[in-house]
Amino acid sequence: MKKFLPFLTLFSLISISVDAQNNVRLTINHKLGDNAFALNTAAENNIGHSFKVSRLQYYVSKISIQHDGGLETAIEDLYILVNAAEMTEVDLGSHEINVVEQLTFRVGVDEEHNHLDPASWPSDHPLAPTFPSMHWGWAAGYRFIALEGKAGPNLNQTFEMHCLGDQNYYRTIVPMSAVAENGELNISIDADYTRALEDIPVNGGIIVHGETDEAVDVIDNFRFYVFSPSPGFTSTLDKAAIKKFNVFPNPALEGRSQVVLETEGNQVYQLSITDLLGRQVQHFDGVRSGDQVGLNLEFNGIYFVNLVKNGQIVLSEKLISKR
Repeated sequence: MKKFLPFLTLFSLISISVDAQNNVRLTINHKLGDNAFALNTAAENNIGHSFKVSRLQYYVSKISIQHDGGLETAIEDLYILVNAAEMTEVDLGSHEINVVEQLTFRVGVDEEHNHLDPASWPSDHPLAPTFPSMHWGWAAGYRFIALEGKAGPNLNQTFEMHCLGDQNYYRTIVPMSAVAENGELNISIDADYTRALEDIPVNGGIIVHGETDEAVDVIDNFRFYVFSPSPGFTSTLDKAAIKKFNVFPNPALEGRSQVVLETEGNQVYQLSITDLLGRQVQHFDGVRSGDQVGLNLEFNGIYFVNLVKNGQIVLSEKLISKR
């Protein structure tokens, strides 16, 4: 029996490590392309329309963390009112989480709380009355996103996007890699707000308050394009070394798309394509600068094309497959 004691001791040590509580913090880095976000700063969307933002606020809720080989920890009853003009760092509490594999959350407020009276919340609660208001009325509920500014060649055309609606309360998924160290775990994601207006023509100005039309386009852009893992926290590789990481066509045609990679130097990467449940559906080793990698997805759906280095995700792009 004594010969099993070393194994039992090792198992005990592993169990202690796995069950250790770590202080978990979420950081959202607000950006305009590769630059830090700032109010009233000129930028362009993907169709070359110029804009500047004077207000950008949105709710984040229903946060869940996939970790340590497929375990999932939900952060209960937490609502974050994000103001892009301010640093967003949120304490998510102490949890038995060591290695993060995926972060999920929703932009907006769940139906159960969306139609309650804001005055019923303590004054310091994110769902309490705010100025400017994030509440549209008891029937419509909260503004999930309030995006306002000026657009056009001379930046003199008003645009306002106030996005709401229970049916638009979608889940956003960010595949990533983050590891606890010394009792601390920082989950860091980038939010690129040039992509909030992806494919939306704003040069002539636009005002949409509601649950349809361009308001839904903005919500979809937040869902699919705005958020990505922060390279500074997922890899020691300098993001500037990656010159191009394109996935096209997107949506994929008949399930077929390709990835083009261009980098400085002769680094070697892997490509991991995962579905919404985090399952790997394709994998490619030995990917280098100049390679074009063909993808063939069997089913319709949303996938993540992850560029991986040393076991960590450096960049990730969402890919929609339609057949």
